[in-house]
Amino acid sequence: MTAKLPFTVSAPASSGNLGPGFDVLAMALSLRNVVQVRTGSGLVDVRGEGAGSLPTDATNLIARAFEQAAGTSIAAAGVDLRCTNAIPPARGLGSSTAAAACGLVAGWEYIEQEWDDDELFAALAAFDGHPDNAAACAHGGIVLCHDRPPVGDFPAELDVIPLGAADWIIPVAVIPDRELSTEQSRGVLPGSYSRHEVVQAIGAAGLLVGGLLGGAPELVESALETDVVHEPHRAALVPELAEARDAVHASTEALGTTLSGAGPTVLVWCEQGGADQVVGAMAIEFPHAVVLPLTIDADGARLEG
Repeated sequence: MTAKLPFTVSAPASSGNLGPGFDVLAMALSLRNVVQVRTGSGLVDVRGEGAGSLPTDATNLIARAFEQAAGTSIAAAGVDLRCTNAIPPARGLGSSTAAAACGLVAGWEYIEQEWDDDELFAALAAFDGHPDNAAACAHGGIVLCHDRPPVGDFPAELDVIPLGAADWIIPVAVIPDRELSTEQSRGVLPGSYSRHEVVQAIGAAGLLVGGLLGGAPELVESALETDVVHEPHRAALVPELAEARDAVHASTEALGTTLSGAGPTVLVWCEQGGADQVVGAMAIEFPHAVVLPLTIDADGARLEG
């Protein structure tokens, strides 16, 4: 059996690391890529972000993920994919993860295979290779992703702990008009860290989780901007981070500023009432960037309608 066409799926943007939570913490954001699956001949129509640069044939990431899930190519399935992208590629907002999620969900829906968030996470992490983004994209909200090593007879496993949506937080995204590859951004990270740095990172990540779960802005503020694992090493690649922090400290009451994933997007964290002030300050500081007040999306990838 195959699904009745057309149908539509969507998946959210995601931001990994959240400052001190390197490769462990992530959150889904209220930008969504939407894919309509309809009768066709195996074409991919890309609109919005990435139009003109992303593939429009079977090599498109969504089409490849569809084939993995459905066991057949979009051409053999007799479908086209109409993609309406709100997530800009190569900006640290999980665009590839959202694309893969849309393809996997679309493939499963096409063959009418039931799935849940845990199954999507496992398939998405294996397909895309970014477990933190995969966890946020599959489950929605804020997530903690733990790569558990093998112990005795128990094999290694990826654990996901959903932490809720923390709807009192407004992340304001400053999206530069340039791309930065994850490979380049990861390439500047050191191969090892001192014990002091590890302890500092664990403490800051724990403080951030406690603040988010407890609705305590003072704890979130203390935790942000104290990362020692990745942001200091990526500073030269993303000068916008330091510039945004200076602007925030000078003219707003924001809680803090972090890189979104590997960058170059910067997130300014604020409470509900402070978003307008932050958006105004960032628009002045970065006239060539896109400045968007977002919310933490409680929903992961899904079938629409």
